Parts: sequence; C-alpha cells; structure tokens
Amino acid sequence: MSVKVSKKAIRLCERADGTPLILQVLQYKGSAGPSVFIGAGIHGDELTGIASLWKLYDYLKGKQVRGTITIMPSMNPDGMTYNVRGIPEAGVDLNRLYPGKATGYYAERITARVWEIARKHDVIIDLHTIGTSIPFVLLDPVKGDLKRRTDELADATGITVLEELSSEDYAQQNLGASLGGAATTKDIPSLTIELGGSKDIDWGSVEAGYLAVKNVLVQMGIVTGALTPVKSCGVIHEKGFRREDVFSERAGLVEFVVEPGKKVKKGAVLAKVRDVFGNLVEEVRMPVDGYMVAQNCWHVTQTGGSIATIAIRAEE
Repeated sequence: MSVKVSKKAIRLCERADGTPLILQVLQYKGSAGPSVFIGAGIHGDELTGIASLWKLYDYLKGKQVRGTITIMPSMNPDGMTYNVRGIPEAGVDLNRLYPGKATGYYAERITARVWEIARKHDVIIDLHTIGTSIPFVLLDPVKGDLKRRTDELADATGITVLEELSSEDYAQQNLGASLGGAATTKDIPSLTIELGGSKDIDWGSVEAGYLAVKNVLVQMGIVTGALTPVKSCGVIHEKGFRREDVFSERAGLVEFVVEPGKKVKKGAVLAKVRDVFGNLVEEVRMPVDGYMVAQNCWHVTQTGGSIATIAIRAEE
C-alpha cells in the first residue's frame, strides 16, 4: 500500500499586526497500524530536534509505513523565530501549560491544539535540548502496564534512559503539566528526548536524535528494519538511574571539569565557579556516585543557579 504524505498549516490565532500564527503538521499515513506523534520546538530556542527530524524525513522517503506518523516540527513558531524559550513578550514556559485552554491566552491555545492532536496517538515523542549533553530519554513517573510499555520503547531508542526527578522536585517544577505529564493521565506512553544544544544546533546530537526516533518506529512496527545502535555519542547502559539537578551556591563564571557521559564518584569536582578576576569562589561537587549528563548553565551562574544535570540511582 502506498503511503499518503500530507502537510497541513493550522491557523491558530492572530498576532497583533494581523498576521496568522500557524502550526505546521506533516503526516505519513500507511496501512492500518499504530500511531505516533512526534513534536519538537515547544521551547523555541531548542533547535537540535528539528534538525534530527530532517534526517527522519530523508529516511521515510519511499519507505512503507504501517500506521500513522504525525510530526509537528515547530510547536512554538514565534519562540523559534526569535530564538527564545517561551514566547517573545512573556516569560511563559509552554511545556508547563498542558493540556492548555482552547479559549485562553495564545500560549494556552498553542498547547491546547498540540494536545488535541497528540492525545489521539498511541505514543508521544517530545524532542528537547538541554545544553552540552549526551542525548537521553526522560521518563515521567508511571506504574504498571504503562511503565512496561514505556520502558520497552525507551530501551529501543539506543540512547541513555533516565527516570525523571524525585517526586518532590517533579511537583515543584510543575512537570505534570508538561506534554509527557499530560500523556500519563491518558495512559499514553511518552518519551521526552533531551539532546545537546542551547540556542543552536548541536550537530553531534542530530544523528542520535534521529536514530532514537527511528528506532521507536521500528519497535512499534510502523517501519520494518532492525534497531540501529547509537554510536555518535556516549550512552549510559546501566539501568535504574534518574535525573538530578546540581546547583551552585555562588554566582560567577563556570569552568566545567567533567565532560558529559563520565562516571563520577561522590565528592569529585564537577565544575569551578570563578569571579571576573579568575578567583575561585566555589567548587561544585558530585553529591553521590553517578554520572555527569549535561552541562546546562551556559558558563554563567547566579546564586542557586543550575550547573549540571547528573544521573543518580533512582532510590537515592
């Protein structure tokens, strides 16, 4: 059966100058089968996932598809245009606004429309970036059969798999209102894929992002083929780890000591904070044994600023 490829421009609302805000949707529809929603760019300055999708488009040319692949490559078009996380005139995080509000502020209308489309699929994949990082999958807290189905897909990606933050931090950061969090309420397996990059495209992560998504399509039986190992980046193969954030106490410029993907012992220095004269004001240390995953403070930190993302044992 031939694959039907269609593009749709969804007119969502108007900007102040009268120009329309458009959400672009690309869909591949083949024979009867499972469905997957793939979204990127809900944070407008996170671009690597968009580039990973370019490789996916090339892969799917002439490929037989069983089921449906729906792709929204830029879920926050104004954020992408101006290379900002939220939307230009407001400090709002769209990935904390699900399921959105169809009659609300235009940021809420964006997430409402994304959710309206995404929730109709069997699996949801959400592409993000997190700074200088090894690519990894984040798993929202779920149990039972939903966890089993989610874990199988995550393992198939071929990249590092981490459980989300502790329940306290998950709630404090309102991650239940993320796309992944919303998916858990509807029993939909969801993978949040974090890639390298910060206001730019991390070309080293593009291949890993593409293969992670392609491997999920293979695992679901949407396309035929074998799972492809990811060799373009470091991968943590140990299981049972979760994400944890590490913060600085002092403000200043950051000199990282440990590269992403490295195993680190408790007490080892992850980064040094210096003042503008180069004086050492703080050494940020590993709180427990684990792995360095991402350098995510962009080399400047404020008091209490996020320095890095690490992987620690889930029970800690």
